Amino acid sequence: MKMPGMLGMRKRGIAGMAINRGVRSGMASKVIGPWDWIIAPALIGLALTIVLATAFQPFGFYLPEPVSPFILAFAWPLIRPSYIAPFVLGALGLFLDFFWGAPLGFWTLGLMLVYASLITARTFIIGQEWIVVFGIFLLAELAFFGLCILLTTIDTGFVPRIWGVVEQAIATTILFPVVLYLLEKYVHTDVRFQ
Repeated sequence: MKMPGMLGMRKRGIAGMAINRGVRSGMASKVIGPWDWIIAPALIGLALTIVLATAFQPFGFYLPEPVSPFILAFAWPLIRPSYIAPFVLGALGLFLDFFWGAPLGFWTLGLMLVYASLITARTFIIGQEWIVVFGIFLLAELAFFGLCILLTTIDTGFVPRIWGVVEQAIATTILFPVVLYLLEKYVHTDVRFQ
């Protein structure tokens, strides 16, 4: 540990005195509420779903339609356990059911299973390198879309167009940096969970 007189030029104040940053200088000092890490990302996910479902076709191609609430179902249990997040995730799933015309509870069940499995494995995932988190993301996404294919086949009696499911999975995978952003921003931000 360096003595106050041994601090470099960057650590000195205007008068040459050492700046006392205290014990918690490297830690965040604010409390993050549900609006910051649950409600605002949920509203952004709703807006993204609505915007990407528009009939706008740039260069003759349809816009991708990722399952943006899947990103939240993956990130929220890793950020911290919450009583509010499953209810908001259920509401997002019901919105997707009505918006995309799926049977009631179709998207909700898939999102809740992702949330439940990640809340169980949370302690093993937190602190891992991003490539490990990405691998777990791909496994969760594969299980999620596999369950969706199975439920669609049971409900309709027909297998859905696999290429359409793959396109939707790729569009959802492209949103993985949002997971990293949410984890970097909120995992160690709240001092109550240090």
